[in-house]
Amino acid sequence: LTTGGGGGTQPDLPRPKEPLEAFSLETLKMVGVLSKQGTAHAVIKTPDNTVYHVRKGNYVGQNYGLITQIGDSEVTLREIVQDSAGDWSERISTLILQE
Repeated sequence: LTTGGGGGTQPDLPRPKEPLEAFSLETLKMVGVLSKQGTAHAVIKTPDNTVYHVRKGNYVGQNYGLITQIGDSEVTLREIVQDSAGDWSERISTLILQE
């Protein structure tokens, strides 16, 4: 995250996009959690049934959603959204494990 001239939070626009940023959060499903070398990875399924393994620090969704935590049944993200005035603000979103 960078702090822009307008003050407040702004997304890191020059950063290369990750594959799951092509999808809106509402269309992604968390289908599992696994641990690799002690690091939690969430298993995320896209609308076209492609499966991705993501970890803390990866980005998902179309609002610059940074994964901040992976629990047994949910992934917590910090999204950066722009309001109608053009100001950026943060919001916390979660992806819940789909049974």
